[in-house]
Amino acid sequence: YDLERTRKRFWRDTPEERRAALLPYLWGTLAPQGIVLGDKWKGSSVHPRNPLLFSAPGYMEILTGQYQPDVVSNDVKRYPHPTVLEFVRRELGLGRRQVATIGSWEGFATLSSSEEGAFFTNAGYERIPADMATARMAWLGDLQFEIMALWEEGRSDAVTFNLAVEYLKTQRPRLLYIALGESDDWAHARRYDRLLDYINVFDAYLKTLWETVQSLDGYSGRTTLIVTTDHGRGVTPADWVEHDEGIEGSADIWIAVIGPDTPDRGEVAPYPTVHQADVAATLLRFFGLDPGAFNAEAGPPIPAALQADSAP
Repeated sequence: YDLERTRKRFWRDTPEERRAALLPYLWGTLAPQGIVLGDKWKGSSVHPRNPLLFSAPGYMEILTGQYQPDVVSNDVKRYPHPTVLEFVRRELGLGRRQVATIGSWEGFATLSSSEEGAFFTNAGYERIPADMATARMAWLGDLQFEIMALWEEGRSDAVTFNLAVEYLKTQRPRLLYIALGESDDWAHARRYDRLLDYINVFDAYLKTLWETVQSLDGYSGRTTLIVTTDHGRGVTPADWVEHDEGIEGSADIWIAVIGPDTPDRGEVAPYPTVHQADVAATLLRFFGLDPGAFNAEAGPPIPAALQADSAP
């Protein structure tokens, strides 16, 4: 591939300049409206508690607030562990469409809930039901079968993201989980150039999502955006395409929390280590719900994400 093209697009003299070139909206607009954690070189680490360091264990940790030892593969299956998505719907008495998962990998449909039909899901090569599909949703439903994704188990993130935005506009959910995956796909394909290109596209997704949220009555000034990932990656030329137990870098992840109930601190470092398992409790605090009532074994809320934070 054209390394020089990639270098011109994204290489800069300092790490701060490089990250701003790669993710200009995140660093220029979103970060100042919340917090970003995960730069271990500055003393801010975010790690999974699960030792496996691949997709399903990571997503289950995010959604349940703890490492689940029975999640040991990426097989598409449902587990008996209630998720934070199910808990929010039940505790707030929400309708089935007011909580939703829209994801690229087919596995998100089963990982998101312990019970089938707990709330609305659309994952993998799946159409939005005709009785709720707008014309744009129907078009995207057709388009997903015409876009050649890298791997057969997941559709294009462009389809997933645009379906999610359309769902947000038309169904007005209280809690929406958008689950993307192409950064991992491009890395496994050993295309570092396309990985960087995709991360830059993801930044544009963030811009579209946040601007859409701020344009909608009921969401503007009242919405929190949480961005995180299931695992890290290797850090050497030999293993950066992989992630797994024993591969250095696989346990290094990050989290951003943006919104009106989070201090405007930008990158927070140094900061005590935060875990993937802390995401669920943090989300629940924004809904005014008790994390302990959800899962007594769940990680704690992230103090820096909350206005009452007294940490450094």
